[in-house]
Amino acid sequence: MTRSLLILFFALLLGCQDDSEQTLKPYSLTGQALGTTWTVKVLSYQPIDESKLRKDIAAKIEEAERILSHWRPDATLYQLNASLSSEPIPIPPSLHELLKHAKWTYKQTGGAFDPTIAPLVNLWGFGPVSTNRLSIPRQKEIDETMQVTGMNQLELLNGFMVRKKHPAVQIDLSASAKGDIIDQVCEMLDRRKLGNYLVEIGGEIRARGNGKSGEGWTIGLEDGSEGKSNGLPTVNLLNYSVATSGTYRQSKPNPNSVKPASHLIDPRTGHPVVHKLIAVNVLAPTARDADALATALMILGPEEGMRKAEEMDLVARFCLREGNETRRDHTTTWIRLFPVTD
Repeated sequence: MTRSLLILFFALLLGCQDDSEQTLKPYSLTGQALGTTWTVKVLSYQPIDESKLRKDIAAKIEEAERILSHWRPDATLYQLNASLSSEPIPIPPSLHELLKHAKWTYKQTGGAFDPTIAPLVNLWGFGPVSTNRLSIPRQKEIDETMQVTGMNQLELLNGFMVRKKHPAVQIDLSASAKGDIIDQVCEMLDRRKLGNYLVEIGGEIRARGNGKSGEGWTIGLEDGSEGKSNGLPTVNLLNYSVATSGTYRQSKPNPNSVKPASHLIDPRTGHPVVHKLIAVNVLAPTARDADALATALMILGPEEGMRKAEEMDLVARFCLREGNETRRDHTTTWIRLFPVTD
């Protein structure tokens, strides 16, 4: 064999090496958006332009936030809320799709998930236009505000249009927007053929690929415990998402109750939830579903929430505070997929 043929042979041999013979390099990108932080972790055998990827992810999140935020005056949703028109209003396809998903979740959960709750959230002092952040609203105010809530107040029309049946209708997508934006970032990573990654925004997570261990990405589950990450139970996310909703995240004193007023308002009563649940974890194929369903189950409470989760065959974990102890209940599907050790 001639020297030139030997060189060609070894060049072809090196070129045919599979990824398992190469080094899996980790990349970790972070930023701020939506009033919180975001993290994207990528494992890749091929080199990645880290600076460009961080810039593109930040641009994608910013683009989505400019549409879905009800806090930013320059956002589409904020302007829709400010509009007093009852005529059809054009909206971006992404917002139209998320509202369609919200209507589906509203129906599936018997109204426990309801983005038109925005006026009630403001009334209780947890929204962007709240005027009584320290006081507790009177029942008369709650009853009046509930006259303009309910997804039946919102009509989605062809051609990416929406119509508010009452001009005072307002929308709060806090319970699904983060999940939806995570899904948008994941779609961008998929288009770039990056198949082993984790995307997290404000505690909501979606992961794809085998992770570093080869068995998925290991995630600690929030449950309202004081200890936070140390000692929390974990799951391995393999092409799945996890979201957590909990009363421990935000509350204020309530002189009418021994418990503080949670930021989680039950759309069916107009009042903050008062049951023993402190957190719900939901695993789902998309972060949007996990985000919305975790909130819905948290609103429904331990008994009704568990019944709904079993009915929908959800992968869910319920964390209840009983005295100084925390009890954790799991759906049948959770137990089937993950060994319960907590």
